[in-house]
Amino acid sequence: MVIISRARLLVVCAMLSLPPVGGAPAADPQIKPPIRGLVSMGAYRFVGKGGDPVNTLEPLNAKAGIFGGLVIIATWKQLQPTPASEIGENNVIDQALADVRAYNAQNPAKPLAVKLRVWGGFEAPDWAMQFGGAPIATEHNGRQRLLGRFWSEAYREAWSRFQVQLAAKYDARPLIREVSITSCMSFTAEPFFLPNEPTVANPLRAAGYTDAAHRQCLEHAVADYAPWKASRLVLSLNPFYGLSRKVGDAAFTERVMRSCRQAVGRRCVFDNHDLDANPPKSLLPIYAVMQRMGPEIQFQTLHETPEDFEGTIKKGCFSRCELDRALAGLPGFSAGAGCHAQAMGDHDRRTVIGHLR
Repeated sequence: MVIISRARLLVVCAMLSLPPVGGAPAADPQIKPPIRGLVSMGAYRFVGKGGDPVNTLEPLNAKAGIFGGLVIIATWKQLQPTPASEIGENNVIDQALADVRAYNAQNPAKPLAVKLRVWGGFEAPDWAMQFGGAPIATEHNGRQRLLGRFWSEAYREAWSRFQVQLAAKYDARPLIREVSITSCMSFTAEPFFLPNEPTVANPLRAAGYTDAAHRQCLEHAVADYAPWKASRLVLSLNPFYGLSRKVGDAAFTERVMRSCRQAVGRRCVFDNHDLDANPPKSLLPIYAVMQRMGPEIQFQTLHETPEDFEGTIKKGCFSRCELDRALAGLPGFSAGAGCHAQAMGDHDRRTVIGHLR
């Protein structure tokens, strides 16, 4: 029996039954299949604890054969420490992929697939943080963070060149099914998210940040990942606030969503990190667009126990439960299809994937 310990949780659902809107034909053999099964998210410990992300198969080995995937997390500064650096052999991604291959050899009936998420933002290399001036000292949630001018043209071009290297090395790897779009990120892997407390807003504005420049960055985020041709691209979405708006601009976000689908078709997967059966009102417009545009959608909740827990389960999203029994026994589930429930925290956290009937 697998039980998620009490912690801040992240739930993700992929709703695959909605009709597609435009884009690549559904039968395109170039597109890799989505990840199925339970997915380990252990490397997220670094976000709160500091240090580099540690990709581990410890929770997977503890329950061998029940997992379907692993999120491999790396940082820009790990992979490209200098402007002229090429992505070296036996880097953190290679090491994690080797662990996955070893696991798959031992568990051929239940092999793992990989989602790759490379962090920029406060995990960017020092040389990238120097574009346009010294790194920007900020404080968010009581943590000191240095940022580069992620909205600037020089920074964006460097990130785009970095994607050329990453895609050349990893897009053809069959283990890597999905890649998170993290262009324009600052404090989290959600590019639209930017905290506006004075300890963030004042230093950013002094360094030249404008909402218009941030919008322009987000509008070009999908283009940054143009070198990726076969992997699914996961775009995390929120209404745009920047540092000036009190009401989120959902219309702008919808334009980015439609541009993503026009550019890469069904490989563009929509995602949000705070949706469950009772999503926040600010997210309802984005949620509605996701439902209309389908079929590739993921949505998550960081609530340990959503207010409408039963409704969340019926939607295919749930947080604290006995995973092996829940997949097979809860109403509305068919084990092993497309709804991801992810738990964020230490190495013993889990991710669940099921499918709405």
